[in-house]
Amino acid sequence: MKNSKVFKGLNYFFSLMGFLFVAGILFVFLTNIGGLGTFLSVLGLMKTHGLAEINSGQIIQGATAGIVDSLDDPYSKYLDARTWKDLRERLEAKFGGIGVYVLQDSEGRLKIVSPIKGTPAYKEGVKHGDIIIRINGKSTMNLDDDDAVHLMRGDPGTQLILGVYRESDGSEHDFRIVREIINVPSVEAELIDGVPEIGYIKLSQFHSRSAQEMSESLNQFMEKDHIKGLIIDLRNNGGGDFDVSIAIASIFLSGKDVVSAVDRQGNKTVHQASGGKIDIPVILLVNGDSASASEILAGALKDNKRALLVGEKTYGKGLVQTVFALSDGSALKLTTQKYFTPDGTDINEVGINPDYVVKNDPNSDKDLQLEKAVEIMKTKL
Repeated sequence: MKNSKVFKGLNYFFSLMGFLFVAGILFVFLTNIGGLGTFLSVLGLMKTHGLAEINSGQIIQGATAGIVDSLDDPYSKYLDARTWKDLRERLEAKFGGIGVYVLQDSEGRLKIVSPIKGTPAYKEGVKHGDIIIRINGKSTMNLDDDDAVHLMRGDPGTQLILGVYRESDGSEHDFRIVREIINVPSVEAELIDGVPEIGYIKLSQFHSRSAQEMSESLNQFMEKDHIKGLIIDLRNNGGGDFDVSIAIASIFLSGKDVVSAVDRQGNKTVHQASGGKIDIPVILLVNGDSASASEILAGALKDNKRALLVGEKTYGKGLVQTVFALSDGSALKLTTQKYFTPDGTDINEVGINPDYVVKNDPNSDKDLQLEKAVEIMKTKL
């Protein structure tokens, strides 16, 4: 009897869902008759007059991608199965490739945020700021960063020809790079030369192991080196996992607001820090390519008066994307929330201004921003 009621309830549920689905389709048809007619006309002309054979799977996939693109949101994307696999590998930080982070700038150009130290791209001389113009002879025009990342991935031992434009010398450069398995550590830790009381951590991205790597490096600093101050370098860090940024902020904050996120309906979620084991002075280095999760961390530590920021204004990406896995192996990466710093600041397309504005000369190896951070930290020891 109990099972019968369960099955009856499920039957009602799925019947209702089916009704709502059909009603939704009818609503779209009735309110967009002109557009639907155009769509069917184009499809008919392609079938009857087009030289190329129609591939129904490609048409459906293209239409799906077009729906998402119509949002005019550069961060919302339909990810086919291959691209979704690439993204998962990137977040898990192990894949076959050349070892670069890529960010699509406001002009739609694909810019090398930073080559990862020790990787094939780094060894061949690819530099931060290089604009990718060709991948294996194929123009990158109209490619987004996900498409570019996929083209640069491949089996270890295979060769990639990367064409870039370098603004510093106004020239194009071609690099022949042999792919390797890229095991991507997100943290590089060392002591500041001549000032062993100051620890320096370069955080290059926010992936699945970043919070653990950060904790391990800090434990080493605190227990073995007995540092009294810490500089965290977020320059050229294009972001990554939203939850990881909160986990890293929790190392320095305890019970404080890290970030709040608001959805389309106005529902607000406040994310708070837990832990807060490290209480030494902290300075963050930031620049125009510090984006997304980097800005969450920077905004949280700045607003809570937990860290000073040195460098240049950050990128200004204050939107949260959620990835919805689909049944055919593809996925939808959709902007679902806007986030605000603990003080309630909307940084999207605005960025975060540092406490100390310092610019580096792109033609010099001298790191004026790091030097300023060390100078300030010395006064706090």
